[in-house]
Amino acid sequence: METEAIVLRTIRFSEADVVLSVYSPTHGRLSAIAKGARRSGSKLGGRLQPGVWTHLSLARGRGDLSTVRGASTIQAHAGLWLEGYRLRAASSVLETVLRAIPESDASPETFHLVTRALGLLCTAGPLQSPPRLDPIVLGFQAKLLVVGGLLPRLGSCVICGAPGPLVAFSAHAGGVLCAGCARSGEPLEPVARDGFAQLVGHPLSEAHEVCPPAARFGVERMIGLVLQEHLGVTLRSATPV
Repeated sequence: METEAIVLRTIRFSEADVVLSVYSPTHGRLSAIAKGARRSGSKLGGRLQPGVWTHLSLARGRGDLSTVRGASTIQAHAGLWLEGYRLRAASSVLETVLRAIPESDASPETFHLVTRALGLLCTAGPLQSPPRLDPIVLGFQAKLLVVGGLLPRLGSCVICGAPGPLVAFSAHAGGVLCAGCARSGEPLEPVARDGFAQLVGHPLSEAHEVCPPAARFGVERMIGLVLQEHLGVTLRSATPV
């Protein structure tokens, strides 16, 4: 089997082998073993690092684990490894794919979103917020909710339809809440709602301009609540919800 893929995670399997988790636009999340990849003379090792966009030749095994027969680099995303900030931000992107996308969910749109986010992070500079709150990371996660059909309602109260003021949020109800319905959710700062909406509505390349620092924690919180409510997922890199 031939496929493009983004390497999501590598796990040491033995003295010489590694087990990979990768995401393919045509096959979804896959697990594969790269035999001998950890040997000093192996040509595979550098091509199978987390964040690398690669072309893989895979041999299907009897179980769920394929075997890597060959790999060629399409985009190394080398800039991620030049700054610890970028690498930690990229780790948040890769973890989101690893934990929030079902194995069988093959999506060229999702794949493009991942490669776009990693490409932008290659030149990102450190901000005052921690890497997991980088607007590119948050914008990626927000757009991933759109692709997955999980985007909450942000423009009017999800219960009664009132246009505002919108003062609370409920992932269970499906979106923002007005003052009259706020008891069904938790408090929400307007800047967080606006930041979330702006990230959804603008290209990922504009994420830093449309999501101010005051909005970022609230946006992360909303995304986390949606992932927990609908997928039962809590990202390890995120603040606990």
